[in-house]
Amino acid sequence: MGVVGRELVAGDPVGGLVAAALVKGARRLEKAVGMVENGEDDAIHQVRVSCRRLRSDLKLFRKLLAGDWATGLRADLQALAQACGEARDLEVIAALVREHTSSEDNEEHVDTILTTLTLGLDRAAARSAEVVLGESTKDLLTTLEAIATAPDLKTKADKPCSEVLPQLLQAATAQFTQEADKLKPWTPDDDWHEVRLLAKRVRYAADTTAAVLGDEAKATAAHAATYQELLGQHQDHCAAADALTNMAAHAAAEDDPELSFTLGRLTERHRAARKPLREQFLSLYHRP
Repeated sequence: MGVVGRELVAGDPVGGLVAAALVKGARRLEKAVGMVENGEDDAIHQVRVSCRRLRSDLKLFRKLLAGDWATGLRADLQALAQACGEARDLEVIAALVREHTSSEDNEEHVDTILTTLTLGLDRAAARSAEVVLGESTKDLLTTLEAIATAPDLKTKADKPCSEVLPQLLQAATAQFTQEADKLKPWTPDDDWHEVRLLAKRVRYAADTTAAVLGDEAKATAAHAATYQELLGQHQDHCAAADALTNMAAHAAAEDDPELSFTLGRLTERHRAARKPLREQFLSLYHRP
């Protein structure tokens, strides 16, 4: 590539950025795995984020990658991220429940709910750590290191960054815009979640290309991060409502209608929290 050891510029082959992104992603994931080994806070979440960023880069550059090596790599990264998902979700849900309880709620019931969530979180975190520190993750890191050193690329990767990167970032932005334009206050939760994922993809794509494209890509990343934050809060409330609904059904099945009632009240509180977030996103998104 002829660009190792210095910052990329617009005239450099785009393949240099592909290699640089893979190296950076591999190091980020290796560092996150080390955090899990050391028992550091937020470690499992950082593994999940590292996997998602790498998968996003592989998707961004997919038309430049030769062979089918990226397909298997993306699948392995997805499996690792999914292994870390339950722990992170329960952590967020427990925090939201603490934040949105009030003096009107039965204190004993709230303690029961939080204890159940915390126990589930501890078990999920242990399962996640076992996977992260297992042989499959070691193999994945070894594979990543080898691929990042010399990724197999198509001849398109020889084209200059200035020609290729704006097209790649525009494609990611256009997909987000296409789906975001469809959102209405009454749109189903799953559609809002899909737009959140697309906003995250734009953010990651802009972050990756900003090394060459500069301020324009940085501005795109900042806008996407704002959208992602709002939609992320929305998704967290959706996840909390779903989890509490399941707990309410279990409480009812165990013939504990009072606990089920408290869970139902908390559920409705989280469902109601979606409305202002939807309004805020739509207002920001359609701002002239």
